Amino acid sequence: MRIPILLRRAAVLAALLPMAAGCMSAGKRYEQGVKLEERGRPVEAARRYVDALRRDPTLADARARLQESGQLAVDQYRRESDAAAAAGQHADAAEALLQLDALRRDVASVGVELALPAEYAQHRRAVLDAAIHSSIDQSARLAESGRYTDALGRLERVARWQPSAAQRRDADQARLDTYSFWMESESAAGRHRGAYQVAERAISSLGRQFPGIERLVEAQQYAIDEGTLRVAVLPMAVSPSAERALSASFLRDVENELETGAWARPPAFVEVVDPREVRREARRFDLDDLGYTSEAARLGRAVGADLVVMLEVDSAAVTEPDPTRERRAVRTRSGADTAYVVRSGRREGWARVRYVVVSVPDRRILTRDFVAPRASRPYREAQYTGDWRQLLLSDEDRRLFDATRRDDGRANLMLDLSRQLADQLSREVYERVLAQVR
Repeated sequence: MRIPILLRRAAVLAALLPMAAGCMSAGKRYEQGVKLEERGRPVEAARRYVDALRRDPTLADARARLQESGQLAVDQYRRESDAAAAAGQHADAAEALLQLDALRRDVASVGVELALPAEYAQHRRAVLDAAIHSSIDQSARLAESGRYTDALGRLERVARWQPSAAQRRDADQARLDTYSFWMESESAAGRHRGAYQVAERAISSLGRQFPGIERLVEAQQYAIDEGTLRVAVLPMAVSPSAERALSASFLRDVENELETGAWARPPAFVEVVDPREVRREARRFDLDDLGYTSEAARLGRAVGADLVVMLEVDSAAVTEPDPTRERRAVRTRSGADTAYVVRSGRREGWARVRYVVVSVPDRRILTRDFVAPRASRPYREAQYTGDWRQLLLSDEDRRLFDATRRDDGRANLMLDLSRQLADQLSREVYERVLAQVR
């Protein structure tokens, strides 16, 4: 009989433990609030009392002390706001009142109301208006001095102070003016990409329908027109050793991938000369040597390019590292015992392509580098020293000897490699070209 009683007592204690823990936590918050009050820190004390009452709404002492410390905190925030406003720090004045409002909401959530003067709402609106006007004025001065990021930062704060529709329009207009000044500065310095990016920020921030934004859109197009570089990409050469390792269609696949993909969709500030036009001109030049930049520059001038990109696959390989070998016993059609081997693993292909970016006007090499992408695919194939067609095999095992299936696997591997090469090469070439755009 004693064991069931003990179990019931344990269950009751287990149910009471969370309640006791909550009360202990509430009491701890209350004690912290008392100490903070004694140190003259009413704001922090009020927040501790709020925490205590959220955990235990029955704490009458916490409620009474919250009323007292909360009222002192309200007075403190008002004094801080008045002092900041008198010093011309209107943003700080507004923030102090926003903190006061937040404290009052928290206190009200536990059933305590903090009193405010009758004229508080009118005073609060005047403080927020002063902060808005001050930030717009400060933004204009910062923009005039070339501190455009700081100017925009001042305007970002306006949204916190509950602006009217007219004030939002004023802030947006100031934002447009700042972007305009910034873009003009970038353009005057010949930094066309910088001007373009400023316009992008403005359009993203304000939207294409904002009144006056069309001026920045036009200036953005002018920046593109002035800063765009024409690039001629020469047909890809291949070294004899790499040619032996690659399939006959590999270069064609890479160039098709580039010409229908990356070269056809260049980023802003890059124009790729039609590859067909480049190939026609390339037939007139001997460009086997990647260091022969004078001929490359001459071709570039012939097609009206600012830069020429020379490409060569200098090494490549297809390997089957660490294959797994499984010996399988089988009978021939004539009844003899024999065996074949199933090889499996991942077939790997890689290629290294050197690229050189040449400046056409001065025949100078701007970049000399390489990319070396890799690709891999699983494979599972069978080998037999004799005629595998004489073996008694299931349909599934027979497919392991299928030469078409094996060739398709290799072809798919090389197609993967060609796509990776085109992607990596185009990204690096565009990155190097864009580095030349001012």
